[in-house]
Amino acid sequence: MADIDKKPPAVRAERVLVTGVVVNTCLAVLKILAGLVSGSPSLLADGYHSLGDLATNGLAWLSWRWARQPADEDHHYGHGKMEAMAALVVGGLLVVTGIGVWWHAARGESVSYAGFELWIALAAALLSIVVNAWLTRLTLHAARETNSPTLTALAADNHSDVWTSVLVVIGVGSSAYGLSWVETVATVLIGFFVLMMGQQIVRTSFDTLTDRISDAGLRGRVTELTRAVHGVCEVGTIAAHPLGGSLRVDMEISVNGSSTVRQGHAIAHAVEENIINFEKAVVEVAVHVNPTDDPEA
Repeated sequence: MADIDKKPPAVRAERVLVTGVVVNTCLAVLKILAGLVSGSPSLLADGYHSLGDLATNGLAWLSWRWARQPADEDHHYGHGKMEAMAALVVGGLLVVTGIGVWWHAARGESVSYAGFELWIALAAALLSIVVNAWLTRLTLHAARETNSPTLTALAADNHSDVWTSVLVVIGVGSSAYGLSWVETVATVLIGFFVLMMGQQIVRTSFDTLTDRISDAGLRGRVTELTRAVHGVCEVGTIAAHPLGGSLRVDMEISVNGSSTVRQGHAIAHAVEENIINFEKAVVEVAVHVNPTDDPEA
């Protein structure tokens, strides 16, 4: 872990994605086998959920690598939106998984656990809680460092996995005391958790793909940062454009009409630097300079 922390954020994030693939492979195999051995429907549902996590982690890893390819002749703004596309697919798969879990619960299987079967199911669910809590923390840290929508979606998914495994523990434990209906309810709740998480990720991804800016205060902050630059007389239109996990800002400023081209360029460059230095999400700023004859300029 210490070695990973010394790497650049992008390298650490990619390692987190690879870690997620390995961890979810192990968890899916463990929970499905434990579910088959113990006969626990909720643990089996959780195992199928982990299979979905494996697919989404693999997809996220591929999209992460693709999204960081530089701009080319066909993609002038780069490939940043590939992350939003991947997050959209992740959300869609979670919605499908949630519906599948509900279908599984609707079968209404009643399970009576022997001592060995009970401990197998509980051990698998408890291990899943610990591992997913660790993976959530790891992924969330990488998401905050890189402002990645894919990693943010995966962190939310990992967090939901913690609670689904908690429900498995409650359901299996209750069935051991003859309350098998509690496990059915737990399975339904697992499906609800997964479905709600999926629709939230789909909505966020759709907002990114349609260029919706959720940060209502961005224009105001950019305006203040621009006005703080010496030589800026007026701040004109400001438009932000999402580039995956980052933003490009297109804007207009006015400078003294008697300024030289070199002076206007220097002011525009200072504006760009000021915005990028203070707004973490902004990676590109395009400034159009207009002259003004305002005598106070």
